[in-house]
Amino acid sequence: MAAAYVAESRAAVAALRAVAPAAFDRSTRCEPWTVRELLAHTVIALARTSEMLDHRGAAADRGGDLVGAVGYYTPDARFRAEVNGARVADAQRWAAARTPADIVDELADTTDAVAARVATQPPDTVVLTRHGDLMRLADFQATRVVELAVHGVDLADGLGVTPWSTAPAADLVVALATGTTQLPLRAARGWDRATLVRAVTGRGRSGEVEDSVLPPAGVRSPFFGGTHRLEPVGEE
Repeated sequence: MAAAYVAESRAAVAALRAVAPAAFDRSTRCEPWTVRELLAHTVIALARTSEMLDHRGAAADRGGDLVGAVGYYTPDARFRAEVNGARVADAQRWAAARTPADIVDELADTTDAVAARVATQPPDTVVLTRHGDLMRLADFQATRVVELAVHGVDLADGLGVTPWSTAPAADLVVALATGTTQLPLRAARGWDRATLVRAVTGRGRSGEVEDSVLPPAGVRSPFFGGTHRLEPVGEE
């Protein structure tokens, strides 16, 4: 988990630092966000880990059943229109106050700080999410890898650059979505990592992936609302 988080975040920072500032105003599939705003949303989402660790007492006070990484994407109140509207507006305001370079720097600083802090936590650490989910820290961090990997593809596609998807992160997304690793699916379909991430999260481009395997047969992608949303917005 830690390796996937670090690999994907560093790949994202390196790729985004090579992009011209003007390109960050391009649109993305996560409407109405531009690249700049979607990146802002991603940074906000990744910072949730530190916020929860700052308030670990809330998890101890709460008690109850634990939610896993896939369960975190349950299509409940967190996907209601008013909640998503607030999520969209927060990212837009945050992005408007920063340059693209500032946001990429904050992505680097946030992911480095979170990785270092998580590494110091006991393996049985439990946190309480802002949606009221009681989760093992490792499971919550799995959702942060999903944020990095899935929105990384969204960002790259919006920018028109080659996605920087790393093997550990893509493997985690596929494993959570389908119960298997990316290797057999890539071998069977001949897809690269980004195509596979698009496929299992319902982001396949027209003509790129057959409808019969979006997502793979019998599997409902759990991410960002899965089949319960028509548009791939974000979730944090």
